[in-house]
Amino acid sequence: MQTFHLDAVSQDRQTHGAPYLEFLRTADMSAGLYHLQPGSHDAQGAHQEDLLFYVIRGTATLEVGDDAVAVSAGSVVHVPRRVAPRFVEVSAPLDVLVVFAPAESRPTIATPASI
Repeated sequence: MQTFHLDAVSQDRQTHGAPYLEFLRTADMSAGLYHLQPGSHDAQGAHQEDLLFYVIRGTATLEVGDDAVAVSAGSVVHVPRRVAPRFVEVSAPLDVLVVFAPAESRPTIATPASI
């Protein structure tokens, strides 16, 4: 069993100055914390894995392919593999728990254990 505290993960992400920090990786899944400030650009493209987004705080519009949905704290969205997600119209600082299944094929940033 592993236990993570999102406040500590958020601090690690801020220390590294990256919008995304992966904190868990197994063969079957990986998870990370993604942060966007209002007015910032979300440059993610399509992933090879299914995604689950859980919005911890903030508000934005999430575009997934040709669809768009307003998201805020408590929103949970599944994004199928090979469909590009993009957060737009971020109106309050956005923190999103991101789960990849299987594990993201190309980690966005090193895991805390390897930093």
